[in-house]
Amino acid sequence: MERHRESLVVVEDPLISNLVRVVLRKQGYSVILAEPTEVAKLLRGPEPFTGILVTNSPGSFVEFAGAIRLLYLSSFPDPRLEAFFPSCRVVQKPFAPEELVRAVEELEAL
Repeated sequence: MERHRESLVVVEDPLISNLVRVVLRKQGYSVILAEPTEVAKLLRGPEPFTGILVTNSPGSFVEFAGAIRLLYLSSFPDPRLEAFFPSCRVVQKPFAPEELVRAVEELEAL
C-alpha cells in the first residue's frame, strides 16, 4: 500500500498548529502550515492532493469533501460538518499526541 506522508495543517490557533506540526514531523510527515485560501487554491490545482488535511474549520473545505481525507480537530465537533466528508476522523481537543497520530494513521489506511 502506498503511504501518503504529507499533511496540510489549517488551524486557527498557532499553539495547536505548532503542536500538530511537531507531532507529525516526529512521525515522518511532511507538514505544511497554510491558510484556508492557500489550501483551497492547492486543492483546485492540476495536481491532486494525496495527503491529509488537518483543520479545525472543515466548513471551509466542503467543496472538496469527496476528494480529501480530513482530520477534524475541535473542542466541540459539529457532526453535520463531519458528515460531509466520507474520509474523516475527529480528534476532540484537548488531545494527546498519540490520539493525533492514531487518527492520521487511520486516515492513511483509507
